Amino acid sequence: MRILTVCGAGVGTSLMEKMFAEQILTAAGIPAVVDNADIGSATPNGYDVVLTTSLFADLLPATTAQVIIHDNLMDQAGLREKLLAAVAKEA
Repeated sequence: MRILTVCGAGVGTSLMEKMFAEQILTAAGIPAVVDNADIGSATPNGYDVVLTTSLFADLLPATTAQVIIHDNLMDQAGLREKLLAAVAKEA
C-alpha cells in the first residue's frame, strides 16, 4: 500500500496527515509507505491512495489513485474511517 499526502507547501497539513495515517495503519496492522508532498510537485501516479484537503483535490494531476478528501485535521476518527475504507477497496 502506497499513500501520498498533499498540501500547499508539503510541510504542514500533509506532514500531519502523513503522521496520522502512519499511526492509523500501524495500529490496524496494515503495512504501508506514506509519503508527503506539496501540490506543485505531487505526482500521485504510483500511489494507491492520495490524502488531501478539498482546497487541493481539484489541483491534483489526473490519477487512478483513490483520492481521500479530509479537511478537519483534528477529526482523527473520521480520517481513520476514510483511510481504512480506502485500504479495504485496494485489498
